[in-house]
Amino acid sequence: MIRIVAALLLVTVSLVGAHLEVEFEKINIKPPLSRYYIHFVNDLSILGMMVHCQSKDDDLGVHHLLNRGDNYQFNFRVNFWRTTLFWCDVDRPDAHVSFQCFWPEKRSTWLRDRCRDGNVGTCIWKFKDDGVYLRNNAANTDELVHKWTFTR
Repeated sequence: MIRIVAALLLVTVSLVGAHLEVEFEKINIKPPLSRYYIHFVNDLSILGMMVHCQSKDDDLGVHHLLNRGDNYQFNFRVNFWRTTLFWCDVDRPDAHVSFQCFWPEKRSTWLRDRCRDGNVGTCIWKFKDDGVYLRNNAANTDELVHKWTFTR
């Protein structure tokens, strides 16, 4: 009797799973990403910049990207409650910017759509002379997201 119940339960679960997969394909929903790789790339024409990123739980320290092409990266898994948030302060000799480099998306998929790289998120932030750009992986373009606040 237990074998029959277990077999029926297994068949039911597999049918429900197959139905959900078909429904996801019909409405083109991509599953949420759980691992993210965050990259910062110095693309400035002037020398030297400093990046300091942190979350509520983790201070990632200060990182110097002195030359054009230098980069810094970190990765993480989104927490169980999907509330993971990282923000950064970035300084160059004549300007500053503070911004969120990763935030939870409950109603929008703006960041997720740009960072999606297969089954992971790869967010590439480029620091250029006129501002901070985010790489749109799907469109293969850089999008201006933040302007520098000039100090001199």
